[in-house]
Amino acid sequence: MPTCIQWGQERHQGCIQTADQGYNECTRTRDDGYRNCCTWAPCSWFCNAWVWVSNIVCVAWTWVSNVVCVAWTWITTAVCVVWDVVTTIVNAVLVTLESIFGWVLSAIAFVIELIMSIPILGALIRWVWNAITHVANIIASLIDAGLGLIGIRPEKKLRVCTVILRDENGNPTASVEFATTVLQLAADVYKRDANVRLLPLRAFKYSTGFAGAETVDESWVTVDGSNSDGTLLDVPCNGGGAGADWLGTGSGFELKSGTLCFFGSWRRVTGYGAPVSCFIIRSIPDALGCALWITDYATIVGQTVLPPDSPRVLGHEVGHACNLTHRCVDDDNRNMMATSQACSPVSVTNPDVAHPRMTDWQAVAVRASKHVTYF
Repeated sequence: MPTCIQWGQERHQGCIQTADQGYNECTRTRDDGYRNCCTWAPCSWFCNAWVWVSNIVCVAWTWVSNVVCVAWTWITTAVCVVWDVVTTIVNAVLVTLESIFGWVLSAIAFVIELIMSIPILGALIRWVWNAITHVANIIASLIDAGLGLIGIRPEKKLRVCTVILRDENGNPTASVEFATTVLQLAADVYKRDANVRLLPLRAFKYSTGFAGAETVDESWVTVDGSNSDGTLLDVPCNGGGAGADWLGTGSGFELKSGTLCFFGSWRRVTGYGAPVSCFIIRSIPDALGCALWITDYATIVGQTVLPPDSPRVLGHEVGHACNLTHRCVDDDNRNMMATSQACSPVSVTNPDVAHPRMTDWQAVAVRASKHVTYF
């Protein structure tokens, strides 16, 4: 769904196609009815009359349903457009204010993040607070979710901070081209399917719901200026990743987020529009990426040459941060969250990693995340 207007046009075309199919079905049913009618009077009179009346009702119903479909499409589109106008204007003011005063707010928040980076105790505080903010935002998004399911889905924003780590010898774990490639695919899919605009975490970044997805360039990516060790370069996932987050790994990523993604510190602490910190690392056992719903960061295995093994990896992991779980590839091979490990028994089908997409329910879940907001 690139924009509200384009989405309205697509749905309008869908109404027309549905109406055409309805008229064609009415015609086929009428013709079959006449052919199957008895041939002797007065039976044929009653049969032909019934077929004629039922055809009139079928055509009338198709016409009425098409009018309702078109009217509802443009009413919801108008509401969507009006909301995009409001958010564009308000965001222009808020982005300016945040760009000026956000540094002070983030400096205050950074002190809190230092406390949250303490192993075990800080992780406990961080997990409890993140759970509260996640649930609170889901509850606050119920109205938006309801409107989204009936066709009113104005643009929301998702901020990301992408960092390429360096290994012990100072070598980057990935090329900048790899990072921009996976970011661009994620930006395109989230905008098209959920009307969520991916934005880089930076000051004075203005946007409008009347434009297509952002064009990703090198300015979206930060290459860490310091070297990291195996604690951050080689990270487990799932249960092991959760345990590591309570110890040095979580502490290290929290500090990296606070320094390399400093501008968004106040959002991470308050939980409103918290940016997702995407760290490109060296390895993850049996995976190309990992993200825990309870944390504000994702880890992605980097590549120094193109094309990447999985161009959807960043969008997939950000999806985990934004309320999405794995989906069995037997259900939808092209789904952003498809994975053979989600199937029982394990599917032999591989997901189509080059052409990912989201379902409407996944789009609603993403839009309910604390990382995704209007402002």
